[in-house]
Amino acid sequence: MIRLQEIVQKVVAHFQLIVIEEYDTEQLIHRVEILTPETLYGPDTLYLSEDASGLPAPPQDLVCCLMTASPGDGPFSYVHITRQPPLPELYHFINELLHFEAAIEMQSNRLYGALYQGRGLKDVITLAESFLHYPISVCDASYNMIETSPLMQQMSYGLESEPSASPQRQSRYFLSDYEVESLKRTHVVEQIYRSPSAFGVRTVDHPDNLWVFCAIRLQNVMTGYVAVCMGDTEATEYVLRMTTILANICSIEMQKHEFFVTRTGMKYENFLVDLLDGRFTDVNMISSRLELLDRKFCKFFCIAVLACTEPHDSDLFNKQQMNALRSSYPNSMSVVYKDAVVLFLNQNDPINLSREFTRKLADFSTLNRMKAGVSQPFVDIMKIHDFYTQALHALEIGEQTRPGELLHYAADLLPQYLFRGSPYTGLEIGIHYHIRFLQGYDNDYHTEFIATLRAYLENDRNATRTAAALHIHRSTFFYRIKKIEELLDISITDSRLLFLYELSFMIWDYLC
Repeated sequence: MIRLQEIVQKVVAHFQLIVIEEYDTEQLIHRVEILTPETLYGPDTLYLSEDASGLPAPPQDLVCCLMTASPGDGPFSYVHITRQPPLPELYHFINELLHFEAAIEMQSNRLYGALYQGRGLKDVITLAESFLHYPISVCDASYNMIETSPLMQQMSYGLESEPSASPQRQSRYFLSDYEVESLKRTHVVEQIYRSPSAFGVRTVDHPDNLWVFCAIRLQNVMTGYVAVCMGDTEATEYVLRMTTILANICSIEMQKHEFFVTRTGMKYENFLVDLLDGRFTDVNMISSRLELLDRKFCKFFCIAVLACTEPHDSDLFNKQQMNALRSSYPNSMSVVYKDAVVLFLNQNDPINLSREFTRKLADFSTLNRMKAGVSQPFVDIMKIHDFYTQALHALEIGEQTRPGELLHYAADLLPQYLFRGSPYTGLEIGIHYHIRFLQGYDNDYHTEFIATLRAYLENDRNATRTAAALHIHRSTFFYRIKKIEELLDISITDSRLLFLYELSFMIWDYLC
């Protein structure tokens, strides 16, 4: 059945009508009839009439709805419209709509029935393909193929397969790297995250194929998506509705089988928590434990601590983040630890926190509205707790000093990290007395020596760039520098002093 409001909205749009008065929008409608003197009233029926006067009233125990252009004050529940289309045409339109809804409901019930009979996601997807007649795939948020329909496995592009070593097990399918990059580059990923229901899209990479996507959500968090390949046809309302229903069913199936517990790396949770807590005292024990968990013990490590800028109370949310994030960095592990997601990077190649290396982490943070603190890379696994603390403090300090950035690197915040363990007064007296002297001189004589010295340090001690930054002539800059040298009895080429000045300005900023 369909709500009366949905019928009325479609009638109004199709026939260009206006509804004059309020009506019971939530009434469910099962069938439609043209009202005549011989009509036998029934429940859940919408009646059509040009004029209901003189017609028998429905029984008192039935709430019968009448759509008409003539005003009425009788026993019916009226939908009063501005004008009356030809009754046969109006009847045919609504009847087709009801048949469409009945077909959707029947096929939806069959899909839910397959789900509750325990036939598994594979059978559900295969059954959905028999309704839609198009290839279907289900991917998680990391673009791994969870299930594919038979037609999808015959696709000529987009999929990579891994033959099974055992004849009892089927081959596994993956979305190719090119297709993943295409989804990101054409902003389809963002649209999947944003859209509440299925939508169709053609990309520049595959203009001859229309794809229908719909996000799979658990507690309003996107955990995967359904993709239907329609070829060179347009997305119909039927395909969009059925794809949305299928995505809802996939969500239930994932929860039913504790999907995210078995596929997010949670089996590593206890080990990684013990490691972060610093409970291991033997490197060989750590190595053997990793091997048992199908992870290699590598040479280089790094820690990232991620926190939500818009916190979620759902454990499933955190688990899904771990699944998506861990897949971006092979051999890594992740866990919810002290109300944040912790990513443990573990690889044999030196970890260089370049823009390219951290791009996936930045993309992930953007999509999931998270911020990350990243420790310095390290080689001594026994110091993992210290570097976890460093990453956590980098996140906290970075949010205070650089709130607009997604990733906060401990390597860029080392002075502030070191300052954090010192008392205020201890830091305050650590500011070089030359800086204090110049500050007082500026106040007394209205000079700009502090600003000039600071700009010089911030512009890599380059006179031309410093003058441009201060919007002054080079000769003015050199005059100020000469005066600073005379006042302090120093040489501006003294690298040791310049380092102390830089450190003083960092302390100054930190205390402010």
